[in-house]
Amino acid sequence: MARARPVELITAVLAAHLASACEQPASQPDDIGVVRWDSAGIEIVENHAPERSPGGFWTIDSEPEIVIGGQQDPSAAVGDSSHLVWQVYGLARLDDGRVAVLSTGNRQLAIFTPSGQLVRTIGRRGQGPGEFTRPDYLQYLPPDTLAVWDMWFNPVAYFDPEGNLLKQRSLDLGLIIERTGGTAESPRHPMPDGSFVVRAGRGDPDFRPTPGSVYRGSPTDFLRVDSSYATHHLGAWPLQEMWYPGPGIDAPPFPYYYVLDSHVAGGGDPLVIYVSQGDRNEIRQFAPDGTLLRIIRRTTDPVPLTDRSRQAWLQAAGEGDDPRILEMQPVRESYPPVGALVVDTEGYLWVREWSASESGMPDQWSVFSPEGRWLGIIPGAPPDFLPCMPHGSPCWIGPDFFLTVRRDELGVERVEGYRIRRDGFSER
Repeated sequence: MARARPVELITAVLAAHLASACEQPASQPDDIGVVRWDSAGIEIVENHAPERSPGGFWTIDSEPEIVIGGQQDPSAAVGDSSHLVWQVYGLARLDDGRVAVLSTGNRQLAIFTPSGQLVRTIGRRGQGPGEFTRPDYLQYLPPDTLAVWDMWFNPVAYFDPEGNLLKQRSLDLGLIIERTGGTAESPRHPMPDGSFVVRAGRGDPDFRPTPGSVYRGSPTDFLRVDSSYATHHLGAWPLQEMWYPGPGIDAPPFPYYYVLDSHVAGGGDPLVIYVSQGDRNEIRQFAPDGTLLRIIRRTTDPVPLTDRSRQAWLQAAGEGDDPRILEMQPVRESYPPVGALVVDTEGYLWVREWSASESGMPDQWSVFSPEGRWLGIIPGAPPDFLPCMPHGSPCWIGPDFFLTVRRDELGVERVEGYRIRRDGFSER
């Protein structure tokens, strides 16, 4: 996904676009790397090359500047953070540099200094005001609010950084199910404005995969639910790709090699929502009311999946899954073009992807402007297995820092913060 076509091929593609301008009204090349046109009021952005080369774009430091948790001396003094960094499901860096860490295992939100010293804990297990059943999402709403979303449409609690409960918002589960056709366990993706996107519907109940088949099942609707519980349709998108090993094998339907899924993320001011079905080099940008604003595309070659990269992935996946089952899965020829979507606090879209490094994991980011321009590639991003997923492998991206969770060979977690360097780049 990250390797652009040769210059001569880019030139040929651009010539073809310009020659067919009469068929694509308002076709408008911004520069040699991108062509835009309008199709029935929807802007289509064709990116043939990033605006900036890796040497002239952002970089992420190779060593973390912030480290919280991890293996520490058992005799450490009170305030040691290691026991609080466990099953981390949310991260944020506050304006004053402190770091908020949401632990679903502890049912607590912890605030740390950049050096890793514990400042305070917020919340506890329970069902009362400011208490959590199983918190699984954290939002920092500048300048002074932390929103903790509890699992399965339980209340959302809003705190200030000092731990004071500002308000608690209950969600009407019955009305959500009625409006979306989902269930109490439907995945939901909170947005910065307090709305959320729900994967609605239950697929085809009569669908039965054949043994040994790879399938994605029936598409389900993505719906944004606003504060009045009105729903806004964002299209129908396929479910996670699965492989069914067949009867007689002690394994459930298993995510196919290099998990392929539809991804959703939102942010920016004004709010926009991005959706990709993962297997296409295309991302759709929606307004909050469900209006399709822009289709963002790239013309890049697929990154081939080699024997070496497959073995690297099997080694990493084998930490939590049965490698024998993984070995039985069919072999894909190339990586999916999209591994995850994240919108940073500045409104830039970050696309997690695989490089040609054969590391077996998505190990670089492509960054897009809110207008759909492919700005550049950040190589060597902090490695992890399936990072920056909504639940279980969180990350947070601000103007200066990239926060993520790393796990050692024993599964011990630590929060790491890497500085983002934007030297040599200024957006047009």
